[in-house]
Amino acid sequence: MTIDSDDQQIFREEQKIYNHFLELVVTESIEQIIERFRILFIQYSLYQVPEISTAVRRIIQLPQCQEKFNAIMNRCCYILINHQQLPQDKKNALKQLMNLFEQTIHKSESSYYGPGETKKMLELIKCFTQSREYLSLKRMVEVINISSTNNNNDPLNKPLKILNYHYPYLYKYLLMSPNSSKEHQQAIRKMQVEKQQKYEIDLSHYVTHLVRIQLSQVKRATFATNPTLLSNDELLFSIKQFVGKVEGNETYRDYAKRFLAYTTVPQPYHLFKDSFYEYLSTSFNVESHRIEVKFKNKLYKYLQNTMSNSDEQFLNESLMMKTCYQLLSLLIVHSSKQPQHFFFINLVGNLGPVTTTGLLLKILLVCQQVRPSLDKRFALLFKHYEFSTQKKVQWLVKVLENMQIALSTNFGRIDLSFLISR
Repeated sequence: MTIDSDDQQIFREEQKIYNHFLELVVTESIEQIIERFRILFIQYSLYQVPEISTAVRRIIQLPQCQEKFNAIMNRCCYILINHQQLPQDKKNALKQLMNLFEQTIHKSESSYYGPGETKKMLELIKCFTQSREYLSLKRMVEVINISSTNNNNDPLNKPLKILNYHYPYLYKYLLMSPNSSKEHQQAIRKMQVEKQQKYEIDLSHYVTHLVRIQLSQVKRATFATNPTLLSNDELLFSIKQFVGKVEGNETYRDYAKRFLAYTTVPQPYHLFKDSFYEYLSTSFNVESHRIEVKFKNKLYKYLQNTMSNSDEQFLNESLMMKTCYQLLSLLIVHSSKQPQHFFFINLVGNLGPVTTTGLLLKILLVCQQVRPSLDKRFALLFKHYEFSTQKKVQWLVKVLENMQIALSTNFGRIDLSFLISR
């Protein structure tokens, strides 16, 4: 057998396993499938379908099969999870799967009798529980569990980590890895869409409720839940900033449209950088002249040094996108390998979370292609501080909250312009 034919054979064995579970989710209950899962993978004993047992055995007999095994386990888990339509069924399926794995973690090899393959399966399962794929599964469990329970009991002393359910725009980078299976990605995207839609509906209802209270159209005792972690005053101020007029007589969106109209005129890259500086630097107009000058100088020098070898080229979409990408690197955080973010902390400390978010919104409104980069950088900060108490990182929580409002009001389906027209 050649290497190519070996690979093709293994691929066929994988597909047999996936197709088997795809058939089961249509014909059997969660409990029945979990029991099959336990017999096939955890117990590794006589399975009802010999062809599938053979497929699994051929895969674990490979010399270096851990990575392949992790991918198969992960995909089979998500096949089961994705086919549960109700949130409670998803939660139930995840809980039962995790219980299976947790039980295996605490089993010693001496508790397994039989052929060496049985012990090898135990080792593979234990290694899987230490993989990135398993960590993503655990994060998904946390998201489902936390979002369905009340966490108002002294939340400030709880770790930031428990808020990962609260920010749908971070799901892709908090709950997925580069090697996530198609089923895993589908599950997270579906959850992300559902959470974002619910957030926008709840936000619209709550803001309407606040306005009606102010107009004395409803009694203050009437119940409505604030979907954010901001106070009522902070929430209303945030919405007015991201929906109302902040740049002279223009909204952020209007100001961005006017700037984009200017960039359609053919111009060398260095002139664009000058005008881009003017567009962004108004966010630094604070009471302290020293701070204003400090931030403006930093931004100006950074832009001047950005791809200076292209200064005489005419502006194009690629140059604009690369410029915005590099600006996010300066303003938020560079990368996981270079996680320093002192400049971002200084921005939030001196401008406040709303104005800092507004500065980042300006960039997104002229170049939406860098939105994934912004989400990824905030996810890096979230992971960096996930074990800190919320009390210690309130500055980050406030920015995350304001960014969610800014994204929802400028790129979502929510329309809160009525609040401004009052």
